[in-house]
Amino acid sequence: MKKQQGLSVIAILLVLALVGAGLMLVFKIVPVYTEYGDVKNALTALSTETNVGEQTLRQEFDGKANVSGVTSVKGENLMVVAGAGSNYLRAKYQREVPLFGNVSLLFHFDTQAGQPPAQ
Repeated sequence: MKKQQGLSVIAILLVLALVGAGLMLVFKIVPVYTEYGDVKNALTALSTETNVGEQTLRQEFDGKANVSGVTSVKGENLMVVAGAGSNYLRAKYQREVPLFGNVSLLFHFDTQAGQPPAQ
């Protein structure tokens, strides 16, 4: 009689559970980093605008964030220093992503664009 080879039903179920958990993490994490990229792009675009005030930059960020679907940070949460030639914008925020039950992931983001003000 030949010895059987391959995975047992239990081993297949364990592999499927691990693959499922990995996919769940990917589907929860990718949107967080996509949003971070949208925030970074908006800050970079706004840092090159000239002759605008802080309030205008905040409103324009809110408009860009609304179009991109950014919900974690608003214009009022930005650090904005408007200058004559360039602007400095910084977004420092956290995003919590629930996984299951009382288990969540917490992401800390800190991005900036433009020339920092002289201290």
